Amino acid sequence: MAETQIEFDVPAEMRDGTVPRADVYRPGGAGPWPVLLARLPYGKQTPVMTVLLDPLAAARRGFLVVIQDTRGRFASEGEWEPWTYEESDGYDTVRWAAGLPGSNGSVGMIGGSYFGNTQWMAALSKPPELKAIAPLITWIRTTGCSRAVVRSSSASPRRGRSCRVSTP
Repeated sequence: MAETQIEFDVPAEMRDGTVPRADVYRPGGAGPWPVLLARLPYGKQTPVMTVLLDPLAAARRGFLVVIQDTRGRFASEGEWEPWTYEESDGYDTVRWAAGLPGSNGSVGMIGGSYFGNTQWMAALSKPPELKAIAPLITWIRTTGCSRAVVRSSSASPRRGRSCRVSTP
């Protein structure tokens, strides 16, 4: 199998011209591959990232991995205003990642804490290429759900209860 290729600080232009930057890990071989995307304000090369997702290991298993500094953080341009741009930047980033060379057009997101919430925000905007999210260590506001549902970050009601989910 060919070696994993890594590109650092790849620009992704948002609809307003701001350019966040991402590290892209491509599997060896011909592809195409599904994309695993994480958007975080903690620094895309922070050790906390690899606790949840080792990008090299994921690329060796056939995923194109994209780890992006959110707007205004580390290598990314723009002003850091928590939550303000996560829905639109999430949408634009999912669409951009799906169009990267080697991508099969399907994007899943992963991460915890703030970058768990970047997934909820991206999902609200409904980019067609976003197929799955896996938010961890995050929160959601719910109506009519048990605490167990909230703790598990599950939008599925338990024992026949109805549940509505919204993000902060």
